[in-house]
Amino acid sequence: MPSPEKDITEEIALLARVAAGDRAAFRRLYAHYSPALFPLALRLVGDRGAAEEALQDTFVKIWRHAPGYDARLSRPFTWAVTILRRTCIDHLRKNRHARLATPLPDDDAAPAELVTGENIRRTTEVQETTARLRTALAAIAPPQRDALELALYSTLTHPEIAARLGQPVGTIKTWIRRGLLGLRTTLHDPSP
Repeated sequence: MPSPEKDITEEIALLARVAAGDRAAFRRLYAHYSPALFPLALRLVGDRGAAEEALQDTFVKIWRHAPGYDARLSRPFTWAVTILRRTCIDHLRKNRHARLATPLPDDDAAPAELVTGENIRRTTEVQETTARLRTALAAIAPPQRDALELALYSTLTHPEIAARLGQPVGTIKTWIRRGLLGLRTTLHDPSP
């Protein structure tokens, strides 16, 4: 069984060949990474077609940015996951803006199947959960809340959040973890 260090060394060499424009190396990298990246993309965007598009865009970015890869900063697969995550976030933002730009039909034109008790119940649940989330976020001290919101709503990495907030990375990770645990407790608590 090959050692993990040997695998990483091989991946770094493969990525260096991709950076030099080697298409065969790029095909090997795609074959090696795509089985692990696709399920992550699917989980992030929630739609198979959008996940396939995000995966394709990710590999285009890997091809373009391979010359800038620095093995001292991250492992090749971690670097690829970061590109995928940011690409998925971009896709979600783009699709959200497209949905918001689509005009909604008049109330009179809404199909009868959309106006059901089940849809009203779901809408009410979403509104209640959103209100509980806002309340939970407001209860977190400002510096911790800022770190958590940056982690949840931006594409910044932990070191980038630490630099932005002027705190050590370990502190940022602790704040985010504690904040997420608090949010989970608040959102799973059935009391209002």
